[in-house]
Amino acid sequence: MNQQADPATGVGQDVLRRSDDELLGAMAQREQQALAELYDRYATVLYTLALKIVGNASTAQDVVQEAFLTAWRKAALYSQKRGNVRTWLIVLCRNLAIDHYRAKMRLASRRVEMESVGEILIEHDQSPAEAAVAREDGRLLQQALEQLPREQRDVIELAYFRGLSQSEIAEETNTPLGTVKTRTRQAMMKLRGYLVQAGSIAY
Repeated sequence: MNQQADPATGVGQDVLRRSDDELLGAMAQREQQALAELYDRYATVLYTLALKIVGNASTAQDVVQEAFLTAWRKAALYSQKRGNVRTWLIVLCRNLAIDHYRAKMRLASRRVEMESVGEILIEHDQSPAEAAVAREDGRLLQQALEQLPREQRDVIELAYFRGLSQSEIAEETNTPLGTVKTRTRQAMMKLRGYLVQAGSIAY
């Protein structure tokens, strides 16, 4: 094989141009240079894919970074039976991008729902001051939800925004019913504490 030394490193070109499988194997051995080479090779492809899904340049960049970090962590688990490295990376990136998109949609939906809570509290014969207080309650409730751990926030959203019973939540989330009940109770206590502290409700 004709080896030409790289002027910057003095390393042979055939060593620099390792195959995808070789790079992933090196990543499994925690070689950071292998990750950098794989990133240079596929970052543009993954960014283009992520941008099409999430529609935001900054988020797409985050998705790409997360995809390569996931590849770094899971390099030792990679199997050629799942496809070549390029395909594996694309699937990782696509799944992460979809997760980001869904999270964005859920957040937007929650904001609309919180605004609706405020509107529901407003009666047509309320004064402007009373209406402002009702809208503020909706905003505070949104902030309180965002303070909850993810698993507690999920049960509250499923119960109050989708109308699921605790048994249905347990089935949908594949979580023991007792755990769902505990998370619901803990979430309600934290929400009440937050709203009391904010002065939205009396102790």
